[in-house]
Amino acid sequence: MNEVLEQLERATAAVGDALARTDLDAPSELPGWSRLTVACHLRFGAETLLRMTDDALAGRPASYYPGGRHRQRPGTLVSRPGETPAAVVESLLQASAALHHRWRAVTDWSLEVREPADNPDLGTVPLRRLLLSRLTEVEVHGTDLGVGLGPWSDVLVRHALPMRLEWLDARRSNHRAVDESMRRRWLLVATDVPVRQLVEVDGPLLRSTPVAADATPEVDDTVTGTGAELLALLLGRAPAPFAPADFNRALPGP
Repeated sequence: MNEVLEQLERATAAVGDALARTDLDAPSELPGWSRLTVACHLRFGAETLLRMTDDALAGRPASYYPGGRHRQRPGTLVSRPGETPAAVVESLLQASAALHHRWRAVTDWSLEVREPADNPDLGTVPLRRLLLSRLTEVEVHGTDLGVGLGPWSDVLVRHALPMRLEWLDARRSNHRAVDESMRRRWLLVATDVPVRQLVEVDGPLLRSTPVAADATPEVDDTVTGTGAELLALLLGRAPAPFAPADFNRALPGP
């Protein structure tokens, strides 16, 4: 996971530099989010992933939102009382540096991160998934700022695309309503990375399984694109001409 962590450090530095040079009150490319909202969100992510890592290493249950997602999340998207926008950026960089320092010392990325039974959110995941999720968050929200960052790195695409395909069923069931009337099958085919994945939606159920190169499953649609385009599709950021409308209805983003 060294190359993922090294790319995370580069991406975080680029985001921090961009935030320091931009108008933080300006809108980002996410509806309803300013660039300051993005900075606050990224700061909370760094702080909470450090805490979750420490909990996992100590054998304790770890929760992304200890106070519960719906109750706690709104407060993580705004500045703290009396805090200036510049202070938000500075604390984001400090929290990120502390997180990266802790992760450099990790020797077992397969270590399970377990949630409290009464506060489910991410499910039980290996520690490496937190690292990949953080790289995804930093690079994707970096482009969301609308300040010219990107494109997404090859490191992100190569590591995060398989992880997102594996995690589709869990992420679809978390946090948002979906159209449970759908019955669809898509074959996702990457042109530049070894990915051929069958995604099947059957009402509330979803299956995501690899498909051999010589297999021809019966599907409703085949979506072919680069690894970056397929990752954008899974993250709800693919342009309309590329993304089938029914796919976005079935899987509305991360």
